[in-house]
Amino acid sequence: MKLSSLLSLVACLAFTSVASADTTTIHYPDEENAVFTVTAPDDWEFEAGTEDDPYCTLTKEDTVLYFKTVEGTEEALTEAIEETYEYVKETYPKAELPKPEETKIDGKPALAAAGKGKDEDGTPTEFGFAWVFVGKGKIAEIWFESADTDKKIVEEAVKILKSFKAGK
Repeated sequence: MKLSSLLSLVACLAFTSVASADTTTIHYPDEENAVFTVTAPDDWEFEAGTEDDPYCTLTKEDTVLYFKTVEGTEEALTEAIEETYEYVKETYPKAELPKPEETKIDGKPALAAAGKGKDEDGTPTEFGFAWVFVGKGKIAEIWFESADTDKKIVEEAVKILKSFKAGK
């Protein structure tokens, strides 16, 4: 296992959250050392990453939001984008995945993209991706896949992505 994958796994296992009325703010890797936070509705289920799959996830029905950190190097960023796109193309062979574009998220430099595809059953699916340079030698990778059939859940996933806040 790569050191960066092991560090992501340890961070996911140490993940903490703070609940408020109908939402939970998730601190990655923990509240004291948060590299970033996202806020999700309480009805989304959190699962820590594993040794085999270092992504932490938030899930609701058929929608999954993935997140982890990678080393803040150009090489690690390129590898993270390629691995994510490879997974999406394997799972959704006809997915339309544009090249990520430069943007700012929470005032931090970032790359972001959105795409569409169909799963093996032909269900239309939407994707949203972001790689945020959060400092501290880290890049936050956060993205979702959601069946296009439930617009409300897609909107919730986008809202979770937009709730991203870099740590202090």
